[in-house]
Amino acid sequence: MYRFSNTVIGYLNLQTMLASIPIIGGGLWVAKSNAKCKGFLQMPLLFDRFVVLLVSIMGSVGACFNIAWALYIYLVVVIFLIVPILCLTIFGFIMTSKGGGVEVPSQLYREYRLEDYSPWLRNRVKGVDEWRSITACLLGSKDYHN
Repeated sequence: MYRFSNTVIGYLNLQTMLASIPIIGGGLWVAKSNAKCKGFLQMPLLFDRFVVLLVSIMGSVGACFNIAWALYIYLVVVIFLIVPILCLTIFGFIMTSKGGGVEVPSQLYREYRLEDYSPWLRNRVKGVDEWRSITACLLGSKDYHN
């Protein structure tokens, strides 16, 4: 049974490593962009992906070579990675819980109202300065369509 669980951990970490590499490459490619909005989360996401890559390598080495201390460190680090991700996910659901939008008749899009979101989120985007930076970001990127 011990050998089977190490094999499963090794394969899962191999998949995580392989998934991290194109994500890191895509993040570095997007980092070359001049748009302010793309750079906002760029460094934290790249750091996160590098940490996931290193943790996956540690888990694979520990599982494939039966190094118990590496697996213990891997377990602790994974727990410390899962807790903030879980908290961030719960925070996102709380902030946007009522903001699903309403369907517009004969249109392919939904209409979103600011009043449907949490007061904290509304206050973060309500000001004129925030909308200037959001508009500049959208106009500076290729994601904006007139």
